[in-house]
Amino acid sequence: MSATTSVQLPDLLSLGREFELRTNRHSRTVTSASEKWFMTEENGLSATEKADLRSMKIGLWASACFPTCDPPQLRLAADFLTALVICNCRITQAQSLRECGWADEQPAGNLPCLAGNDLFRDFIQNVASAMPSREKFNRSAEAFRVAQTQVISHRKANTLPTLEAYADLRRDLSGIPMVFDLIEMAEGLKVPSGDAAWDGLKISAANLIALSTDIFAYNNDQFIGNQFNIVSIVRTHRGLSVQAAIKYAFSLIDQSFQKFLSAESTLFSQSPVPGQTTSMWTWNPLNWRQTSEKTPAHVQLTSDSKLYLCGLKDCIVGTLNWSYETGLYFGSKGDEIRAGVHAENKSRGWGKGPCLFDTDP
Repeated sequence: MSATTSVQLPDLLSLGREFELRTNRHSRTVTSASEKWFMTEENGLSATEKADLRSMKIGLWASACFPTCDPPQLRLAADFLTALVICNCRITQAQSLRECGWADEQPAGNLPCLAGNDLFRDFIQNVASAMPSREKFNRSAEAFRVAQTQVISHRKANTLPTLEAYADLRRDLSGIPMVFDLIEMAEGLKVPSGDAAWDGLKISAANLIALSTDIFAYNNDQFIGNQFNIVSIVRTHRGLSVQAAIKYAFSLIDQSFQKFLSAESTLFSQSPVPGQTTSMWTWNPLNWRQTSEKTPAHVQLTSDSKLYLCGLKDCIVGTLNWSYETGLYFGSKGDEIRAGVHAENKSRGWGKGPCLFDTDP
C-alpha cells in the first residue's frame, strides 16, 4: 500500500529576486474593463471559465509584465493574456483543436492564425496591427498553434515527447514567445532579430517562465491526468520520484536563468544610473497598493534594446510572483505557500514550510 508523501516547492522566486517588481498604475481600471468584457461578450468562454475568471487575476499578471505602458496597450495585453490562459487551461485535457477554440480552417489573407481562434478573434487584429514586426508575431502565434496540435497528437497516440524535445515544445505551448512580442507592441520598440545572443536571451527567458509554470501547475496536472508537464516528463524518462523530478526540473530552470544572465552580460554592460521614480508593487499585492519610491534602474535606458531587456525581466519576475497570487495553481493558499517556501530556504534552495501537495511517491 503506497504511503502519502509531502512534496516541497523549490524557491523559484529567488531567480527573479534581483529584478525590480513593478506594476502598472492603470492596473485596476484596465483589469476591471477586461474582466467585464470577457464576462459579458460572446467570446467562447464557458460559464465555468467566466465564473473562475476573477480569481485568476490575469490583469495583475498583465500589469506586472507591462508596468510602464499606457492604458490602451495594457488593455490589449490583458485581453490577450486572458485568452492565452484560458486556451492553455483547455489544452490540458483537450482531444481536438476545436476544444481549444480553433476553427477547422485557418483565416484567409494576412490575418494572424489566432484570428481563427474564438478566444482571440475579436481583438487579435488590433494587437497584430500594433506590432512593430507583425511577421515575427505571426510566427510565434503559428508555433503556439502547432504546439497545441502536437500535444493533441501525442495524447491520442498515448505517447510523450523526449525530455529534450519537451523543453522546445513547452516554450511554444506556453505562448510566452508571443508575450515577449507584446513587449514590443506595448512600448513601441524595434529590437534585433536573428542575432544569436538575442535569440539565446529570449529562449532562455521563455524556458525559465514556461518550465517554472509547469512546477507551479504540477499538482493540478497530475490530478487531472495531464502528462504534459516537465515534472511528469522527467519522472517518465528518468524514473525519478516526484520530489527528485521537481528538483531536476528546477535545475533545468536554473540553467536557463544562468544562460539568460550570460547572454545579458554579452549584450549589455551593467551601468546603473541615479535613482528614478517608478511604480512599485507593495506586498500584499492582493490589496493593489502602490507607492512611488526612488529606486535604482537596472540598465541605463537609452535604446529600444535595453528597454526590451527590462521588459523581459518584468515578465520573469512578474510571472513568478503572480503565480502565487492567481487562483490557478494554489487557490487561496498562495501567500501561505510562498511564505513557507522562502522561510528557511536561503542556503538550500528548498522550502521547509507548507508542502505543495500530498501525493503518492
